Amino acid sequence: MRIAFYYIGTISMMLLPNLVFSQQSQHAAYHLKGQFAGDIGFLSAGIGRSFFEERLETDIFFGYLPESIGGVQVVTTAIKASYVPFSPVKTAVMEWQALKTGWQLSYTFGKDYFAKEPRDRYPKSYYGFSTALHLYFFLGGQVDFGRVHKTKRFGFYYEAGATGEYIISYVSNPDYLSLNKIFNLALGIRYAL
Repeated sequence: MRIAFYYIGTISMMLLPNLVFSQQSQHAAYHLKGQFAGDIGFLSAGIGRSFFEERLETDIFFGYLPESIGGVQVVTTAIKASYVPFSPVKTAVMEWQALKTGWQLSYTFGKDYFAKEPRDRYPKSYYGFSTALHLYFFLGGQVDFGRVHKTKRFGFYYEAGATGEYIISYVSNPDYLSLNKIFNLALGIRYAL
């Protein structure tokens, strides 16, 4: 039930453009994104909205991992929020947001995944974590090509992150998990509407 409230809140922020937030920017407030990896699936697509002169972004993603790549077909949805704490570095052709930080809450669909551990299938605290709900933290950056007329709506972003479960597992057992096993990379494109 809680996940429904998160999604309703995110959708409300995106669809009510001037009710609470206002911004003056040369770019449109809404954008589309396509992403490779990043704990949402092999490929994912999303729609989002920017606030506070593009320092805060919220997105809703739908991701897919085909059976041919992952061994099992997986469908995931995620809400995502990212924040840019510093002004972008500007050159003649692009703007580089050197640091972008954020989180995402994802839900994996399927009978093999659960938000709350089913008592009839597993002993109490067998898993310890939900297999369907994941909180993911990331750091990254973004390059916008807004200074070139033909590509002004396009941007490219990159993120490195880990789920909360992996971070907790690493802290409690660093000899078993190495940092390269818990972190993953996401690459994406952004198109301003």
